[in-house]
Amino acid sequence: MVINFQPKAEQRLKEIHSFYKQNSKSAADKLLADIKNAVSPLADFPQMAALEPILSDFSISFRSLVVRDNYKIVYFIDEEKEIINIATIWDCRQNPKNLKKELP
Repeated sequence: MVINFQPKAEQRLKEIHSFYKQNSKSAADKLLADIKNAVSPLADFPQMAALEPILSDFSISFRSLVVRDNYKIVYFIDEEKEIINIATIWDCRQNPKNLKKELP
């Protein structure tokens, strides 16, 4: 399957990198690499992450994969087109109820 970062996810990656870059560019680069490396196995194992319970009332089945305890990669699978859509990168330190506002 192909992995597609949607605009919101791309925006969140830039924000995360920008925030950490203020203190250390190498730490910011490493965090981004860790997030992207965590996404890679989804191409072969798209259902490896658990369904996201907070988003269970959406018509789409969202899954989430936690990276470094603080970030959740939220994605959904388009089986027909064989695409894994990374919807957003969520900072788990935020109020989980706000995750619903993050998605269309």
